[in-house]
Amino acid sequence: MSSNNLLFRYLTFSICLFYLTACGDIKNDLLPSDSDLRESVESGTIGHRPSQISAEFQVTSSEGDLFTLSSYLENGDTPTDAIVLYFTMWCPICLGHSDHMFNTVMPQFRDRGDITFVLVDHISGSIALTRASEIASGYSDSEFITLADTEHTLLNQFHASNGTTVVISATGEILLNEDYRTGKNLIKVLDDLLAQ
Repeated sequence: MSSNNLLFRYLTFSICLFYLTACGDIKNDLLPSDSDLRESVESGTIGHRPSQISAEFQVTSSEGDLFTLSSYLENGDTPTDAIVLYFTMWCPICLGHSDHMFNTVMPQFRDRGDITFVLVDHISGSIALTRASEIASGYSDSEFITLADTEHTLLNQFHASNGTTVVISATGEILLNEDYRTGKNLIKVLDDLLAQ
């Protein structure tokens, strides 16, 4: 083995070791658990975590209408049992999740309550581009409301990223704030909320 090759391997190993140790407690990354390791929150306080109350927000939809949270809460103009926010960037994984939500989750709850399903586009950068992405992805005439989160209002408020799913009850309580994965937890939360 040449000395250059050996030196390259040594440097690569050293850099990897540096990054692993710089991450702090790497045990949580290498040995994940099902336990929620976040600090507990006080129920009923304003925040972004389950059992907290969502702060008010107002974001423009892809059709130019204002979507205001309080309008969909129990004393609002168009109250619903729950609001489901799904943060999308229109990538294949996001579209897989939103297609699963549209084809599997939404049909289960059509006759069990009034749920507002919302796609939150935090990536397109303008209402026009959000509308174009919505049309190109096949959701322009669907039951989804699509929001153009051009200022990252919702992204920041809910500490969200691509694939984050947030469920807000009619009282404003956050019931879920996590990655969509399989949709199993979303279905469970909605099942518990709209028990038959």
